[in-house]
Amino acid sequence: MVSRQQTLAHTITYRGTGLHTGVRVNLKITPADPGTGIVFCRTDLIGQPCVKAEIANVVNTVRCTTLGVEGRFQIMTVEHLMAAFNGLGVDNAVVELDNGEVPVADGSAAVWVRLIQKAGIVQQEAEREELAITKPVWVESGRARLIALPAEELQVSYLFTSEHHLVGNQFGEYKVNSKTFIHEIAPARTLAFEHEIKHLREQGLALGGSLEIAVVIGEDRYLSQRRFPDEVVRHKALDLIGDLGLLGRVKGHIIGFRSGHSLNVALGHKILETIG
Repeated sequence: MVSRQQTLAHTITYRGTGLHTGVRVNLKITPADPGTGIVFCRTDLIGQPCVKAEIANVVNTVRCTTLGVEGRFQIMTVEHLMAAFNGLGVDNAVVELDNGEVPVADGSAAVWVRLIQKAGIVQQEAEREELAITKPVWVESGRARLIALPAEELQVSYLFTSEHHLVGNQFGEYKVNSKTFIHEIAPARTLAFEHEIKHLREQGLALGGSLEIAVVIGEDRYLSQRRFPDEVVRHKALDLIGDLGLLGRVKGHIIGFRSGHSLNVALGHKILETIG
C-alpha cells in the first residue's frame, strides 16, 4: 500500500515560554507543499532565516536538540514538537518563531498533539519516502547504547536506569502509531532532578522550568504530580521519536539504554551513513 505525505489542514498559532531561555515566544505552524519537510524559521531576525529539520542541521544537543546554522542563528528544543509531527504523521509544515526556542508548553508533546488534531491533517498526492532499517546499526558512548534493527514499522524499546531510589530502572516498549503516541507517549513530561536545577540555571538552562512542566525528582519524593508511574521512560521515548523525526519517516526497531539527544543524533548520522 502506497503511503502518502501529509500536512496540516489549517494554521496553528501558540504563545508560550521557552524551557531553557525562559523567554516568551510566538509560534505559528502553517501547511506546506509536498516535499517541503518540516522547516523552522526565525521571524525576528533580518531576512527571516529558515532551517530544515534534518540531522545535518543539528548544532547542539546539550539538554535539548537545537537546529540552526553555525554562527548565524539557532532554534532550541525542537524535539517535543518534532515528536508530535512524527507521531501523528505530519510530513510537511513551516514553523515560524519570533525567538530562539520552541515553547515548552506543558513539558510534553500533548499540547502539540491537541493543536495538530484541532487543525486537522490532510493527505497529499505525493508518495511518502520511508527510511527502512535493513541491517543492524548501533552507536555507543560510555555506558549509553542505541541500536536500530529491521522492523516493519517504527518501534521503540527503552531502558532508563538510575541509582536514585525513587526512579530506579524503568522499561518501556512501544509500537509508534498515532494511537499509541497520543495516549501512551505524548503526555509524558520532561524530567529533572532537584539537585541539578541550580547548576543548570547557572549555565543559562532551565530558566523557564517549573513543577508544572516537568517531573521533578527530589531527594526523597517526587515534587510534581506524575501522569504515569513510569513517566520518565515514556518521555525518553518521546525525545527519541522527536530526534528520529529529523530523518523523516523511519521503519525500524530502536533500542535505547541511557541515551540522550547527543546519542540520538549520532544514531541518525550512522543510519544515514550506513543505509541512507
